[in-house]
Amino acid sequence: MILVNDGSADLTWNSIEKICQRYNKFSGIDLGGNFGQSIALRSGFENSTGDIIVFMDGDLQHNPAYIPKLLAKLNEGYDMVGGSKESRPEGFIQSKLSSIAHYLIFKITNAKMQYYAATFRVYRRFLLENTNILKDTHRFLAAILATKGVRQTEIPISIRSRHAGKSNYKMTKLFSVIIDLVFLKFAVSYMNKPFRLFGFFGLLIFLTGLIPVIYFIFGSLFLSFNLSADYLSEFLFSIFFILVGILMISFGIVAEIGIHKLFREGDQPLFHQEENSKTVNKALIINADDFGFDSEATEAILELLENKKSPAQL
Repeated sequence: MILVNDGSADLTWNSIEKICQRYNKFSGIDLGGNFGQSIALRSGFENSTGDIIVFMDGDLQHNPAYIPKLLAKLNEGYDMVGGSKESRPEGFIQSKLSSIAHYLIFKITNAKMQYYAATFRVYRRFLLENTNILKDTHRFLAAILATKGVRQTEIPISIRSRHAGKSNYKMTKLFSVIIDLVFLKFAVSYMNKPFRLFGFFGLLIFLTGLIPVIYFIFGSLFLSFNLSADYLSEFLFSIFFILVGILMISFGIVAEIGIHKLFREGDQPLFHQEENSKTVNKALIINADDFGFDSEATEAILELLENKKSPAQL
């Protein structure tokens, strides 16, 4: 079990170190700043070794007791299993905004899911190895994977109130989500073929400028147009459209050439890892009071760990 500290300003890392010293099946990662949830998830994944990966938030709104149920469903032949919220402690406005966002994600991706943005999800490792988790893409990670035709399903879960702390999500986040939806459309439709997007709009803009330019030149040569006196601004504006179109087409070509290197090879690291606490193969005893787990969750995790051949499989 890997605990990631994403630039917390409190004593989170000190608590993680104490947990890792006390329980050898836990390890911790302290990122060198606040990189966001997506990069925190990616850092945890890249430091894991198991064939099955479970992502979940640290606020314990998602009950760990559901993990065995998610794994049992995964073993029925699925590659990805998430939780669909059966109940959630949220207000009316937040609930409606969430419904609208889910509808838009469905229209963009055509992925049939009930809870797109849930972090609490179980993946087979190969899915994440072939997917780049970039900044803020965790909201749509499951939807992006679902568009690739993976075998996925959901089970109903209840989302609890926060055990401690306050949520950092505010209404201003709505604008970020809207922008992210634009990125999602690009990621789903054009991530591996950007020239189709930029080339189409570039050609459209180029032709919008080219046709008037041909008309003005033809008129000045054969129809006695006084181009400099009557149509100079229109002519220059059409030239501007031609240049913008050429620029967009060129950008599409460059993006098409660079997309493999940028998104597949991953030359540039996306996070700085300052510290790692070690993981050792030894028995685990969990004190429920230390983590805020209820007894059901504690027993479920203990049973899960006992049934595994090695902690690397967790």
